This record gives sequence, C-alpha cells and structure tokens, in this order.
Amino acid sequence: MIHVKNVVPAYQAVVGLAGHVDHGKTALIEALTGIVTARPHEQALGMTQDLGFAHFQDDDGNTIGVIDVPGHERYLRNMVAGVWHLNALILVVAADEGWMPMTTSHVQVAHAMGIEEIIVCINKRDKVSPERLAEIEEQALENVMEMTELVPELVSVSALHQDNIPALRQLVIETVARTRTAPESCASHSEPEHSGDVNPPLLYVDRAFVVNGIGTIVTGTLAQGCLRIGDKVRCYPLGKVGTVRSIQAYHQQLDSVSGTCRVAVNIKGLTRKEVGRGHLLTGTESVIMQTEHCVVRISQTQTASPAKRQREVEVAIGTWHGIAKLCYIPDTKLARLVFKQPLPLQFAQRVAIILKGGSRLLHGGEVVWCDFIPSGRKRRIYDELDQLPAVLTPAFKYQLLLNLQGYFDTSKVGTIKEYQGRYLAPIMFAPEWLANTEHTLLTMLAEDGAMGIGEIGSRLRLDDTVLSVIMQAIKQQDKVHLSHGKWCLGQGENEDDLPAEALALLDQVRGLGKAGLELNKVSVTGGKKWLRQLAHYKYITALDETIYYDMALYQGIVQAVVADHQAQDRITMGDIKTRAGLSRKYAIPLANRMEKDGWVRRDGDERIILRTWQSVSV
Repeated sequence: MIHVKNVVPAYQAVVGLAGHVDHGKTALIEALTGIVTARPHEQALGMTQDLGFAHFQDDDGNTIGVIDVPGHERYLRNMVAGVWHLNALILVVAADEGWMPMTTSHVQVAHAMGIEEIIVCINKRDKVSPERLAEIEEQALENVMEMTELVPELVSVSALHQDNIPALRQLVIETVARTRTAPESCASHSEPEHSGDVNPPLLYVDRAFVVNGIGTIVTGTLAQGCLRIGDKVRCYPLGKVGTVRSIQAYHQQLDSVSGTCRVAVNIKGLTRKEVGRGHLLTGTESVIMQTEHCVVRISQTQTASPAKRQREVEVAIGTWHGIAKLCYIPDTKLARLVFKQPLPLQFAQRVAIILKGGSRLLHGGEVVWCDFIPSGRKRRIYDELDQLPAVLTPAFKYQLLLNLQGYFDTSKVGTIKEYQGRYLAPIMFAPEWLANTEHTLLTMLAEDGAMGIGEIGSRLRLDDTVLSVIMQAIKQQDKVHLSHGKWCLGQGENEDDLPAEALALLDQVRGLGKAGLELNKVSVTGGKKWLRQLAHYKYITALDETIYYDMALYQGIVQAVVADHQAQDRITMGDIKTRAGLSRKYAIPLANRMEKDGWVRRDGDERIILRTWQSVSV
C-alpha cells in the first residue's frame, strides 16, 4: 500500500536551463541536483534532444524542479515546451566558446514566454583565463540586458569540477524565493469549488502514457492553481472530463499539489488516445474558448517591418506546436493567427512564432483577442488592442470587453469594484452601451410590434442571458411587459411574474407545440389548478376538455385559417386542416374552439367565417 503524505512543502518552483548545445547544461544539472537527465541514447549522441527533469530541495524543504532544455537549433520547439512557464531561467554559456547564435534564440524564446528572472551561468570557467572569463561575463550580461531590458544575476562555475556549484544553488534558491508568490491553498473536498478570484489549475501535457493496472498518466508543469485527488479535470481540445486518481511530484505521492510544480497525474476517465503532448488540462469550472483564429500582440524580434503581409509560420503555445497563417495588421503591433484546427486560447497567453521549417524565432506574442470581429468594428477593436498596457492582467480582458463589447459576465471575476459600469447581476454593462441598446430595443418594439426573446436576440446579436437581464431592467421601468411569450411595449400583466409552478407548466405547453398538452397522455407539471389559472389569464387555451394550446400558437393558427377570407365566406374542414397544418384529431377541436371564440359559425359540414383577422386588434 502506498503511503500518501498529507504535508505538502511550503512551496514548489520550477527553473529551466537553456543555452547552446554542448555548453554543459546536463552536466550542470547533475552537479546541482545529483540527477542525470540525459537518456541513454542522448548520452551516446552527446546531445539533449527532448526535455529532461530533475529537482533538489533547499534547506527549508522547498522543492525546486529543474528542466533540461535541448540546445540544438533543431529542437527549438522542445525548448519552448520547456520554458513556457518557469519561475526563473538559468542561461548557460560555456566560457571557452562564449555567446553563440542559439544562446540568442533561447533568450528570445524565454523573453517571449514572459520569463522575467534570468540567471546567467558561465560554465567551464576552469578552461579560460580570468581576463577572458571577465570578457565573457560582460558580453553575456550586455546581450541579455539589450534583448530583454532585464538585469540578470551572474555566476561562474565549473560543473565538471564541482567548482562554485553551491553559489549557483544558493542564487537559484534566493531568486525563486524572491519571485515566488504565496502558495495557493488547495481546498478540501467539503469546500466549494474554486471561486472566480482563485486561479484554476492549468497544465500543458508534455508526456502521456499508460501504466498497467493504474491507467493513464500525464506529466507536465502545473503553472497555477491546485490539483487534488478526486478533482474533476477537463482535457482540451476534446473537452473530455476525467477524475484525478493520484498525484506524484518529485517522487512523492501527494493528496494535493499547487503551482508552480512538476507533476505526474493519474487520471481516470481519459484514455491514452484522448490525451497527449500539447493538450491542456484545467478545472471543469473553467470555460476556455477553442478557436481557429486569434489576435496577438507581437514583439519585433527578427523583422522590424515584415516584407510580407501574410506568411505560414510555426506557432508554439505551452507544449503544443503546429502550423498557422500569420497576418500582420498594418500600423499596429498586432497580427492575426489562423490555425488549422481549433485551439484552447486565453487572454494574455504567451505564444512563440517560429520561422516555418527553421530554427529562428520571428516573434514573441500575447493573445489579446479570440472573439469574432465584425467588419464594421475592426478598426476600433484594433486601435483598442494596440493601446493595451505592457503588462497584461485578467482585469484588462474584462475592461476590454466592457469597452468593445459593452458588457461582460461577472461570474468568473473575483471583484467588480474596479470596473466602472452599471451592474445588473450577473452582467456588468457599459452605461452608454446599455442606454443605446435599450433605446434600439424599444424602437424595434414600437415599429415592429411584440417580439420573442429569440427574435430580439437575433436582431441585436445578443445571447439570451444578457438580453434577459436587459429586458428585466426595462420591465422594472414599466416600459415593457411579457405577454404570451413575447415582449410588448408599455405596462401590462407579465407572465414571468407568475408562480414558478405556473411558469413550468406554461413552458411545458409551449414545448409541446401543435401536439398540445393532452391530459390523458402527459403528466401535468404543478397540477390542474394552474391550467385553469393560465387559461383564465389567456396564456393558454383549451381546444376541448383535454387538449391545451399555447395562446400565441392558437392565435397564429387562427390567423392562418381565416387569412385571405372575408366575412361570410365558407370554409370546409379540409381547408381548416390544410391551413392549420393539423390532423383531423386536432382540427375538429380547433374549429369548435374558434366557434366559441366567435371566429366561425357551423353550418352543416362547413364553417362560415364571422370575423377577418384584419378587423381584429390582437
């Protein structure tokens, strides 16, 4: 039986080693941690090809994971996968070779991925003179500062001779401790799920495999949030949900873990075919948009003024990489990326844009927009996106939506105090946008008459949730009322003020359509008394003692039956059946109901029309 430790260290962190091939990264990790990350075939080749993993603990028991990143230009995409989320980067430069082109590429990728802590480690210092070592150190510092505008830490060592390794170790510990935020608390199962102000778990998968008798295992860097045994997680792009069965971090079985941390997670409910490298694992409470296109804010890493407006590129996001079309947006720092398949994307997500088939980073980028952009609003949206601040936070996403869309859903926002708008739970509105929308809506109702929520939403391009909030606000001002499923101008009885039981029954009747609610076939929600009340208020009508129709549906059928006829015209039951689109079973009760309501009078097998639709104000 495996013993599960409930006491989690104060924090975990992850650092990565990058640099030119054969500058001693793997040897440096072994000296630092005592762990050999190179696989047998990589040792034989003398070159790291894929990510390697190690770890060590500081004197307080905090665990620091270490990722060995390939240094050869052919494996730049694997390098991106290794540094997509780190607390710090150790940039390794061999003293005997100095700064190399791939050293530049690795710094550019790290900067593109948003890494703000860089430790320059000069390795093999025993192979050069003190004077040459000083030159290499100065050059490395200047290069990093010029490319990133960051001031890096510096240490010189010899991994082979274990020279000054304790100083490197201490520098890593101090850097991580200085930059670490407070560890996130993992709630117990009795507590509610993550609220809007708690980061959901976020993990890009770098490996997935099956262990006999255990099931599917995924590994990766948990960038944020918490994972607990028993948690439900969603895997993109398929959106399949699984359950966390066990968690391992740095060779320890744990009941929970928080980011940033290297983890291996056993997930029940996901097969090996449903999860793989590049897939995204997050909490079920997170709804992440999957889209084939996005707008990114790019850094001018290699091409200050692109020669082509469009080009095919490779894009790396987390541990995923694939082909996309890059479309520069003129006179901005923006570009559109169009992928060959939908990807899960989030605001402020970092991307690396690589020359297709090559090893050169074209741009670093941040996702700033994933939604559809109407042609008439493109310029305004692009201008707004181009003026975003240098450092993006989730708050800017919602402020963008408020400025550009006119509203946002606050259910995933921790606090709404920082937003200037009109709050109508659960939606925050831009006051001017809301006022204009209300005016447009009232004008539509005045010109076109009563309309259902679906028709209004289609014309205004608003979803039902947002539109319902707006309609309720206007209703409170006595400017509209809901009658027979349609919104009408002015005051009146509002059917949505009916008791819950009556509303449920009304929805049931409407859902049955022309089949009607037949008492001998359908169980009645809420009891027969609500049928009588709904009929009394003319929300429904009884065709006979057992069949009930929604009133709006009934009136529409009546209009179809009497249309194009004049008073005293005769109509047969065959005509009624055809015009109403009903079988004889329903057509006869319909004709009887129309007779009771004064539309027709029976004369033998025919009905005489008494009123035309045009003569009646409905």
